Amino acid sequence: MSMPNLGDMMKQLKEAGEKMQDVQKQLDRLVADGEAGGGMVRAKVSGRQKLLELTIDPDIMDDVEMVQDLVVAAVNKALEESAKLAQAEISRAAGGMINPEDFLKNLNLGQ
Repeated sequence: MSMPNLGDMMKQLKEAGEKMQDVQKQLDRLVADGEAGGGMVRAKVSGRQKLLELTIDPDIMDDVEMVQDLVVAAVNKALEESAKLAQAEISRAAGGMINPEDFLKNLNLGQ
């Protein structure tokens, strides 16, 4: 039984770290959309699950409760889509070396 080569292991760790940094940059560039009320409220969220934009149709502004419900629904849809995009990006970039859910938890994202 041969011992693993420490040099090879260190090289792999360095490469994995570089991939992680690349993935984090890519997550900043990903944008997920969510909408509610047939598009009356729209939300855009980054791959790092930051709300980037919120658009509300001015015609619905007189019904505060409905607007609040639609905002919550649109943002939640965008966050769900963002998590899916982030997991796909992590899986693609890491080639199976990293569990996307663990990676997102380490970034304090996702569930």
